[in-house]
Formats: sequence, structure tokens, C-alpha cells
Amino acid sequence: MSQNTQEKRRFPRKALEKTAEVLDNDTGLSIGILEDVSKGGFSILTDQGVRPSETRNVTLVLPGPQDSAYRVSLTAECVWCQTISERADFAAGFVLRTIEDQDEVALNYYIRDYQVAGEPQEA
Repeated sequence: MSQNTQEKRRFPRKALEKTAEVLDNDTGLSIGILEDVSKGGFSILTDQGVRPSETRNVTLVLPGPQDSAYRVSLTAECVWCQTISERADFAAGFVLRTIEDQDEVALNYYIRDYQVAGEPQEA
């Protein structure tokens, strides 16, 4: 990802160490694996090409303590998609468009509390 793309982000993204699936709410099928997440968007690794400006209704299945999971449903718009060669066929970035209040609260708590190994804890 280019330096210019990162500068456009309003919220810092947290890279995930544990696998987190992204489900298509219309089909119930997995569309990819969450790579990183923020209050304003996320990126996924996927075997499907996604068109920029395509809007998807999805559920993020976020890892929780003791093998539990948080399910956060939202609508997101693809802002970029590129071919990659490692781990998946494509990487795609999405910006959040709509999210219910309770899901937004859950996502914000997850982002705040999720600790990547080796990442300094916030005070």
C-alpha cells in the first residue's frame, strides 16, 4: 500500500494476528479474511475481485477472548482492489457506509481492546 493511501485514512488501522472472516450478508458465504480494521474501514484478502465503488452488506466475525467471536454487521463500499500473489488472489479496501449503533459500539470496543502481540498498550 502506498504512503499516499495511508495518509488519506482518518483512523489508524489495526492489523489482525488471528483469522477473522468476512461474510456476505446476502449469501451467507465467506468473501474473505479480514486483514486490518479501523473505525472507518477495513481491508480483506480474498479470492474474488471486487469492483471499486461496489457496496457490500457484510458481517465481520472478529476474534474474541477464549475462542469467542464478535459479529458486527455493516454496509461498506470498496475503494480499491489489487491483485496480490501471497496468501490470496486479491486485497481490497473498504470504507464503512452504514452501521447500526450497537454494532458500531461493539466495533469501537473491539478496536480499542484488541491487542496485537508486540504492540505497545495504550494508556
